[in-house]
Amino acid sequence: MLALALLAPLAALPLEQVVQKVDGSVVTVRIAQKKTTSGAGGKSVSITTGTGSGVVVHPDGWIVTAAHVVDEADLIEVEFVDAPASTAEIVTLSRTEDLALLKVDKVPKKVVVAPLGDSEVLKPGMRLFAIGAPLGLTHTVTSGVVSALRTDTRKGPHPSRLLQTDVPINQGNSGGPLFNEDGEVVGIASFIASKSGGSMGLNFAIPTSTVRSRLFEAPLPWIGVSVRFVSKEFAEVMNWPVEAGLLVEKVKDDGAADKAGLHGGMIEAEIGGSTIILGGDLVLRVNGFATTDSKAIGKSLAAMQPGDSIKYDVLCAGTAKTIEVPLPKLPKIPTLTAVKSK
Repeated sequence: MLALALLAPLAALPLEQVVQKVDGSVVTVRIAQKKTTSGAGGKSVSITTGTGSGVVVHPDGWIVTAAHVVDEADLIEVEFVDAPASTAEIVTLSRTEDLALLKVDKVPKKVVVAPLGDSEVLKPGMRLFAIGAPLGLTHTVTSGVVSALRTDTRKGPHPSRLLQTDVPINQGNSGGPLFNEDGEVVGIASFIASKSGGSMGLNFAIPTSTVRSRLFEAPLPWIGVSVRFVSKEFAEVMNWPVEAGLLVEKVKDDGAADKAGLHGGMIEAEIGGSTIILGGDLVLRVNGFATTDSKAIGKSLAAMQPGDSIKYDVLCAGTAKTIEVPLPKLPKIPTLTAVKSK
């Protein structure tokens, strides 16, 4: 029987005491990734590592983090505050919303669980704080306010709703929680807008309303593929005869996508300041919908049942073909405690 510390609202406490109460729910996510590249000397294999953050949201070892932290990982390890590290697996993941749900193999005896608060009540000026591992400095606390709540109506795969904040977020904070003054998680750190590479006060998180809806209320099994959106402008630079697409960068060995025949890339290139893996399949349509129509794709995927197949129309080495990936069975995901009205 696990000894569970489920956090109650802490608004009456000074901020330093709120931090002390919730800190145990924050984890450091470390990943290892195998990279196979092709060059003049043939193929070479290297191992790279990375660090992000996450938060425990259920006592059975369910952890929320950012998709970009883990979607290319071959090994995921979660570090707790006062307990041994545990390996973890991806259960469901959305690159569009930059969210992933992990399940750890071993849960600490005294696991601390952070409640998900109501991001819908946030207003500019409300105080927030983050706990994470910027530049590997675990359990670092930073604070600020809600700067704005954004809705993105552009076409293409990107988060539709964003929480903008001036809470300092840097590399290693990704996937970590943003808390309100009650000690409730209201956002998951995603990305920053910066000219210097460091935090300039323009930082963005995925609100917990999206966390609930995508990871717990309408989850989809992860098929083991990492993709990057290719815009029309990028396609023109690469001389690809497409309007837009999803470039398959990595396919997990023995995952559903791998078994169905989707191929990842092997040529690493620096383009526009970003590292991109070229040579993989280019997805043009998903279930008959263009890759720019993320809402239609999302609805079609949400309506699917285990055993149904996701239909990918792809370009593979310049040849058009269709690959069908059977949807694996999704493990039973717990129901979270409902948001309390305030």
